[in-house]
Amino acid sequence: EEWIPIAGSLEAIARLNRAHYTVVVATNQSGLARGMFDVGMLNRIHSKMRTLLSDAGGHVEAIFFCPHGPDDGCECRKPSPGLMLQIAKRLHVDLINVPIIGDSLRDLQAAQAVGARPMLVRTGKGERTLASAADLSTTDLEGIPVYNDLATAVDALLQAES
Repeated sequence: EEWIPIAGSLEAIARLNRAHYTVVVATNQSGLARGMFDVGMLNRIHSKMRTLLSDAGGHVEAIFFCPHGPDDGCECRKPSPGLMLQIAKRLHVDLINVPIIGDSLRDLQAAQAVGARPMLVRTGKGERTLASAADLSTTDLEGIPVYNDLATAVDALLQAES
């Protein structure tokens, strides 16, 4: 019941689908390692997302998640590229220059690690990501486009394609 899609995000994914994009979710889920919820609950959340997405005319090809905590030292937890490499292997694709949209520095770093094209959204953790980068005077976000939300990021992708 707590999972609520960000306004316009389901419709944005449906627009990507209509434009023949393959949409995949890659997510860190340390709440599993911390015992905050179990795989059954995560599956119910994903099922709700898929149902609402279907109602909006869209779908995701797959959902990849890292169940580990920040200190587990796994290769699948972003910013490590493990989830991205799993996606590339399972879908038989090269991720070079593929757009990857995220809301955290970890998302962007994982995208960069596989040669993808990272894009940042301000929704979710995006504003905190921007503020942290500014506070640290980091250049980690240099050259990475920033959009208000998924819908505006999708608008930019589809406009660049036409």
